[in-house]
Amino acid sequence: MNQEELLKKYEDIIKEEINIKEITALDSSIKVKKIFKPLGNQLSAKFGKDTGKIIQFGKMGNLKQGENNQIVVFDDAWNERTLENSDYEIAYEGLEWDNIAIDNEIIAKLDLEITPDLAREWVAREISRFLNQMRKEAKYNVDDKVHLAYQTDSKYLMEVMSEFWEFLQDEALVKEISHNTRKPAGDIVAEFTSDEQMMMIALKR
Repeated sequence: MNQEELLKKYEDIIKEEINIKEITALDSSIKVKKIFKPLGNQLSAKFGKDTGKIIQFGKMGNLKQGENNQIVVFDDAWNERTLENSDYEIAYEGLEWDNIAIDNEIIAKLDLEITPDLAREWVAREISRFLNQMRKEAKYNVDDKVHLAYQTDSKYLMEVMSEFWEFLQDEALVKEISHNTRKPAGDIVAEFTSDEQMMMIALKR
């Protein structure tokens, strides 16, 4: 199974584990070169006078992958020397971009741009956590479904509540959501704030 197939098969798990929205192919303009860096002090104890040649041919790229993370260095006559993973380090040229890393031949770059969609989703998740804390403080049973009433003058928060109402219903076991023009009442009332925008929330069993 190649890397593309692996990513497709485990895409949902990867996105959930590291909290990312989408996985796409890396920009083909990004070029990374693998560099062999032998550890001279390790090699000299094993190969003596041949150490210099091993380093020389390794830098020339006379390398091939062996088994169990071994590296095989060969000269122009195809004489081979096998190095264990403790005998060398691997570096990569071309990782000048921010938020990019490589491991086990896989290159990954994080796009940290906060789009408006991601910003609204983040607020919705903050509201979800806030609601579950309210449920805990109200001592609701784990499976109790509740009514949620809220009041806010923030058009942005109203849009978030409308867009993500199904998500909030599932995450906080809410069976009904209503917007009030006056301060809502319930078993517990609390003030949620996000970026200086405020919303009063009431839960009632």
